[in-house]
Amino acid sequence: MSAANTPSARSSVSSTPSIEHPANLNASANETSTLLPPPSSKPSHSQTHNGVGHSGHPHGRKASVGGRSVSGRSTAGSVRNYGAVSGAGAGRTAPGPAEQAPRVSKAGQRRILTTLPLQATFFTLTILTFASLVLALFLFLNTVLDFSVGPLPYRGSGFTEFWIALIGAWIGLGGVVFFSHPSYLFFLTTLITLLLHIPILFIALLSPSQKRAHSPLIVVPLALTALTLIFTLLSNFLVRRAKKRESERICRMLTDAAGRERAGEDSTARALVGVQGKGFWGRVAGFIGGLFGLIAGLAGSIIVLLLLVDLSISAYDGTLPLPSDHSRLLSVRPSSSQWSINLHLACTSGNSSLPTIVYTSPSGVPGSLALLPSPLAPANEDAENPGRWLFDLQERGEVGRVCTWDRPGYGFSDVLSNADLGGIADALWEGLKVGNIVSRQNKARGKGLMLVGEGYGGLVSRIVASRHPSYVHSLLHLDAQTASTYFDEPSTSVFLSRLTSRLFPSVLTPLSLNRLPSVLLRRSTSLSRILASSYPLPSTARLNEKLRKARLQETMGSQSRTSASFRALLESGHAYPASTPAIVISSKKRMDEDEQWAEAQRVLAQEVTAEEGLMSWKQVNEVGHYVCEGHGKKVCEDAVEKLLRL
Repeated sequence: MSAANTPSARSSVSSTPSIEHPANLNASANETSTLLPPPSSKPSHSQTHNGVGHSGHPHGRKASVGGRSVSGRSTAGSVRNYGAVSGAGAGRTAPGPAEQAPRVSKAGQRRILTTLPLQATFFTLTILTFASLVLALFLFLNTVLDFSVGPLPYRGSGFTEFWIALIGAWIGLGGVVFFSHPSYLFFLTTLITLLLHIPILFIALLSPSQKRAHSPLIVVPLALTALTLIFTLLSNFLVRRAKKRESERICRMLTDAAGRERAGEDSTARALVGVQGKGFWGRVAGFIGGLFGLIAGLAGSIIVLLLLVDLSISAYDGTLPLPSDHSRLLSVRPSSSQWSINLHLACTSGNSSLPTIVYTSPSGVPGSLALLPSPLAPANEDAENPGRWLFDLQERGEVGRVCTWDRPGYGFSDVLSNADLGGIADALWEGLKVGNIVSRQNKARGKGLMLVGEGYGGLVSRIVASRHPSYVHSLLHLDAQTASTYFDEPSTSVFLSRLTSRLFPSVLTPLSLNRLPSVLLRRSTSLSRILASSYPLPSTARLNEKLRKARLQETMGSQSRTSASFRALLESGHAYPASTPAIVISSKKRMDEDEQWAEAQRVLAQEVTAEEGLMSWKQVNEVGHYVCEGHGKKVCEDAVEKLLRL
């Protein structure tokens, strides 16, 4: 009997192993490559050849290396012929670990991604990511429909809050999809994104202008996104740590079983247990995961950095003083609003015996531009600010007090929720009352208001006149909008065109894609960014997200014939003072080009205004929509003087 067949030889690691049949070498290697339990308890050929099986040898199930075991089971036979080298003679092998059927401990069979801490982290991250997606969708719709007007007031655009929620959803989704393939680059960029949220929080809560524009709505997406990023970082760290520990555990197990390993065999052992060698598709998945992690993390960091830059520019612009000595910020709360806003109103001093002129600017134009003697850059030097001609008359002493104001969302005024025509008209009236421009003492006809409305401002003037007719001295309509030209029921294609041309560019405004270059290239100033306008050309509306928001409210949210604005205009028709003196000035050029516009101007002059109220209907040639420019300026000045003589 050979030494390999004796019990003493089988129980010692230092004994010479039995000579294995060459045909079993490949089978042994296959067993090693998976580290799975043997498919059958049937003794191997080499064991049968030596006359010893698992059931026949008293030490076959408890052999150990150096007296140590892993989880109560031997790993001595996990790698067969481990350390075998060619001997000097044929058929001889060098000493190695005792031969045994491959066995793996219970700890080696567990799945590291199904441990309780990782399962809880994955579940929490999934919930937070879903909540971020829902919040991002809610805030996207909120930019037009103002869902949050009740519980979470804000006086800005709401675009920044949408982007913060979207960042949390984007990075959280990356953490969920590639949970089992964590990338260190994704971890690093997510950490940077989280740290960049800290200055955003400080600016939003410490800058007076930004706190008023964003608080408290911005707290919700900031808190949810911060939690999502924290759990994304936690899951990334825990999975990478678990994989590292599992790798170390398996390698330590193989090292204990084999005694000493060469450096190359360490890599081989890692490949055998699936730690290093993942196969072709495993490497592809790892590469895609790392690439996605890098892109997702960098995209999140870049967007947060742009938001931070834009908020910093807005906070700096918010320190600018009001544009005139006559300017005041008045706190008003229209009946349709859930909270008060600051409204910018500027009224000059003048002859109190004359009516007070109240100018309301067209859509896209802040009323404060009328206070400036020249247009702001980058407008042409020969351009004229809408409404400026009224202040020129006041400076010459030809009229009494002149007032202009920034509609909600324009210039220095806050954004108003649900800014329908009725709410805007109420905001103006509240401002005039708070500013003591109207009172019971000046209710008489000679001390009333001359309402001058240009374009969209004509609709506002009509509603104010309808709700407070006894305070109105006269009306001047400057190429004003009407119900038939402003309200419509767009087709699906028209609606989608408006959506892509107005909503999406507006949502991109907080990323400072236009504002930052204008600052770096010194193409704009704080005043030109606050008083951003669609006219004079070129338009600078892209530099002010509050203006973008206000125009969305005036168009996307209020242009339908089922909107509150249309209902307010219809209701005002019954109480409109049709017999109050009024002058209508229209662009002859525009009427010739647009039959619908021509018909609307005729209805305004001959049907909305009664025959006894219509003083004149002027059709100005060779001017566009802004009829008080060029030689049309004289026509507008004569109309004001005519109304004052009444």
